[in-house]
Amino acid sequence: MKKTLIFSAMLALAASSWSQTAVIKGKFHKLMPNGREAGEVFFSKANDGDLEVIMPMIKSRQEQVFRAEVKKEDLNTIRYVGLFDEQYAVYLKPGDELTVDAGDGQIIYSGKVNKENQVFADYYKMVKPLRTYGYTKDNYRLPSDGYLKIVDSLTKPVEQFIKNINTGNAAFDKQAKYFLTYSYKYDVLIPTASGLNIGKENEYPESLVKFYNDEKWTDANIWTLPMGYPYMLNFAFVKHIIYNAKQGMAADFLIPEISNKELKAKFILAQAERGATMNYVQYLERNEQFMQTKEQREKIKVLLKRGRLQQPGGDWIDFSYPDASGKMHKLSDNLGKVVFIDVWATWCAPCLKEQPALEELEKSFAGKDIVFISLSIDTDKAKWQKMVEEEKLSGLHLFTNNKGPVVSDYEIKEIPRFILFDKHGKTVDINAPRPTDAKLKALIEATLKGEKIASK
Repeated sequence: MKKTLIFSAMLALAASSWSQTAVIKGKFHKLMPNGREAGEVFFSKANDGDLEVIMPMIKSRQEQVFRAEVKKEDLNTIRYVGLFDEQYAVYLKPGDELTVDAGDGQIIYSGKVNKENQVFADYYKMVKPLRTYGYTKDNYRLPSDGYLKIVDSLTKPVEQFIKNINTGNAAFDKQAKYFLTYSYKYDVLIPTASGLNIGKENEYPESLVKFYNDEKWTDANIWTLPMGYPYMLNFAFVKHIIYNAKQGMAADFLIPEISNKELKAKFILAQAERGATMNYVQYLERNEQFMQTKEQREKIKVLLKRGRLQQPGGDWIDFSYPDASGKMHKLSDNLGKVVFIDVWATWCAPCLKEQPALEELEKSFAGKDIVFISLSIDTDKAKWQKMVEEEKLSGLHLFTNNKGPVVSDYEIKEIPRFILFDKHGKTVDINAPRPTDAKLKALIEATLKGEKIASK
């Protein structure tokens, strides 16, 4: 009797736990640029104008299916399944088990399809002809007149469909109406942004021209969408670069058109943080005036500081790291001397290959006004210290633990990385030649003399 009670309690606990989660499973067909089938699909949420991956869902090798448990915090709200630009909305409730079969712009929902997912199923079925132009292989080769007919035939039915959404779930209905309104607009853009040739400017139909000209960017809520930033950028590219045949960066043409100040500031920062600008520093200086909050103003100042660091003549960003004994050393301690920085790690074979040439370089400049600093991005301090001591490595060796300004402000993405500053703390080359390259010695000699020389 006691065992039966325990077993019943365990079943009840398991049922209670399961009822707080949901399951999503199925297939997602997507070819990668290398021609291979994608091995995973992402379960994501909207965040800061884009998608934030909640969890990757690995596809089984043979059946190419995925399965994942969705936690309580991701239930009763719209989430997204997909990869890169191809995304599908889902809405899961506690205890749901939803199966999807998606790819090439299409999706089929099966299993326990609740009222909310039925809205998405009906919507994607309706816009299937349009999404064929946006998400299938070689879509740019499809006839443009077919695309134009589809857009003309779908615009009013889609508007009516969205207007009539009424599941009885008021929060969902409001969220879905807003999302699907822009989802459709985004799908209208994608074919042209992907290379579908409509023709010259005067060959564009009035409906598309109106679509391009009517958007005044008055609604800051666009940034709550999973494709807020991509929608704005693709819109700018299609309208200004493809349709108007302008020369330059699409974002630069869009920014003056964004009438909502909050949306404008967020778009400017998103563009900057992705590095998608022609001249980074000029872009930031030109748009710094549009920041609205203290946080935004501080953020753009940090980005400007990092951007100027990257340019010859820009100010270095100070840092402080410990040597093997724990003594802290600042970069600014070396003002008045040329500073050569080597960013490396004990596990980096190319870094170690440069070490003999670096040692010879240091010897050749002995007694000169130059300091050689080696910054390790190792996280195993003992291993780093042992190599420095056993190999009797010359120069000043500091331990970063892969943290601090050298990682964030200097944006070290790969090593070895070599950086040269002049005696005034100004950047000579943020990505200097390697010690094995004879150009480096000539560059250092010129810097010691106060001369300017091209390092590349």
